[in-house]
Amino acid sequence: MKRFNLSLYFLLAGIFGLSSCMDSVENKDDEKIAENDAAIAAYLKTDSLGDKAVKDTSGLYYIKRLSNPSGQFAKRGDAATIKYTAYLLDGTKVLSSSDNNKTDFTFPVEGYQYWTGIERGIFLLKTGEKVTFLLPYYLASGNIDKVNIPAYSPIRMEMEFVKTRTEVQQIDDYLAAKQFKVSERTADNLVIIRSNTVTGDTIGSGKAVSVKYVGKLLNDTKFGEGTLNHITGTSNAIPGFDRAIRKLRKTEKAIIIFPSSLGYGATGKSNILPYSPLQFEVEVLP
Repeated sequence: MKRFNLSLYFLLAGIFGLSSCMDSVENKDDEKIAENDAAIAAYLKTDSLGDKAVKDTSGLYYIKRLSNPSGQFAKRGDAATIKYTAYLLDGTKVLSSSDNNKTDFTFPVEGYQYWTGIERGIFLLKTGEKVTFLLPYYLASGNIDKVNIPAYSPIRMEMEFVKTRTEVQQIDDYLAAKQFKVSERTADNLVIIRSNTVTGDTIGSGKAVSVKYVGKLLNDTKFGEGTLNHITGTSNAIPGFDRAIRKLRKTEKAIIIFPSSLGYGATGKSNILPYSPLQFEVEVLP
């Protein structure tokens, strides 16, 4: 009995200790939220348009620098393209869309999984507009130190909303840029570009095939490659891939492209963000 009571004592002590630790973290977060809000308010007093800042219910502040009444709002699943530069409130530059020899940054609307402020802020803009966002830490880099952003840092972000494109527009733009000759396109935008000519029956459903593939996003970033042993018409491959293979022939090579509705949809997978159209270079082995 004494052993049981001692064990129970340590268990309860651990629980209360963990609870105390969690309370401490939550209290610190609450304190930092208040500190961030005070720091942003102080910064706004130094900005010539600071009195025009609007605060939304999330704690995000924004100042519209350039309006474009004829612009478009982003819609869920679109690819929004922005230009931005992010700073600490003391003016230290910490992040930019022009990093790594790029000029802009494109992300799926309601599918971006990193800075919540970017995801939330895009709905406040139309294409062609420019804005200053002032983001508390929980809408920016969070409560952990990053490479050049200290934990709990409020961020000033200068952003321009360049354009927004549906998945179909993304596919069309990609086909035009690559000057691909489309062999077949279905009503739901499964696109096949055949690389060689093979006669005979297409593979169809219920057939065992081996397919060599390279999977890429439409910016040509590779996310996977290998050889898939597949029975057509089954669910061991995403719908766009399976349907395309059924339309091919043994030894045929092709590039296949399809929207996220035939891929990983609104959830994405691993290094594939939600609402991502995909392309595969495929070869159906003999």
